[in-house]
Amino acid sequence: MKNLHAFISIDEKKRMSISDLEKFFSWGYSDKATGRIGRYGQGGKAALGYLAKRFNIKSHPKQSRFGFLVKVKDWENRQTGFSDGFEVVPYQSQKDEGDVSFEIFNLKKDFKIDTIIDRIKKTYRPLITKKKVEFVIENKILKCDKIAYDEETYKTFKTKFIYDAKEYTLTGEFGLVSDTNSERGGFKIFQYGRKVSDKEYFGHTDPSKRWNVERLYGELYIDFDLPLSMNKTEIDKDSELWYAIVQKMYDEIKEIIKEAIDYKTPTKNETKAVENINKKVKKSNKTEKTSNQQIDTKFDLTNYGPRVLFQFEEKENGENVIKINREHKAYKLWSQTELGKKYYTVMMYALTETVRNMTNTEQKKFLSEFSNYLGSKSGEILE
Repeated sequence: MKNLHAFISIDEKKRMSISDLEKFFSWGYSDKATGRIGRYGQGGKAALGYLAKRFNIKSHPKQSRFGFLVKVKDWENRQTGFSDGFEVVPYQSQKDEGDVSFEIFNLKKDFKIDTIIDRIKKTYRPLITKKKVEFVIENKILKCDKIAYDEETYKTFKTKFIYDAKEYTLTGEFGLVSDTNSERGGFKIFQYGRKVSDKEYFGHTDPSKRWNVERLYGELYIDFDLPLSMNKTEIDKDSELWYAIVQKMYDEIKEIIKEAIDYKTPTKNETKAVENINKKVKKSNKTEKTSNQQIDTKFDLTNYGPRVLFQFEEKENGENVIKINREHKAYKLWSQTELGKKYYTVMMYALTETVRNMTNTEQKKFLSEFSNYLGSKSGEILE
């Protein structure tokens, strides 16, 4: 893709006048309030320059009959400032609504349109879903998919805390998500509607220690000054204000964390069936290790939504863990009998060995077809 057209409409702004456009091109200048996104006066033009060598900015102020088109023909080799180096073309309009649009040309890299759209959705999700901003990319309005919460676990919250004699408010939502195609994997943190961090568990157990908590998804909205890195992609987690937020959120989500960890804990019979298989696999590993090619493999049980047969993990100690998904229809049917539990575990072991040397694409296709077939035929097999 050589050119990209992006249209952005923001309801709460007056849009840029000719004076505002000139200030936009002044490095380090910003009239944003302290702590606001955009306070450094560098991000917008730096991003445009990173993407392309040439771009246009078209701005129509609200309740004005005139707009302005700024043409930047060679950003890398600009010799002078806004007034002399760029072509500014006024135009007349009958619209009362204001807008700002960007059109960029001669992209420096090969960007995929789907990648750009996905990045915008993830970065500005709250602003898009609450219709505070509208992105139109290649004539299509961007919309974010709804989070597939397990409704009985879904919760919105608004909580306050005091730090340094000042009251702060935190708002957001969270819940457990079974659907692996949905957003999941901890909290995303948004400051003034822009994502500044993700995969946050606020001091609780994370998926590296207990896989089940990966099912938690949440969004935390912060509308006050929080120390960030210069590129606004990380929170300063050494700040005292962040410590106060972590402490407050730790208490807010401790019940949902317990529910995620204890979600459908395996029965004693299920655990015993897996332990028996593990003993046999361990014994087999010892026999075959003489060739120095056998890697330790063990089984575990987890809950990972209805579509995944198993989750394969490689531990730092070199051990491989096959986490059998108890949420899959096939497991539910096979585990109705004692033999079914044992044979299902053995089958998952054989399956992981089968796909080990396949490409990612081949694995996904093979496992998807196998999963559908197994789920539909399991009832017949167990009769």
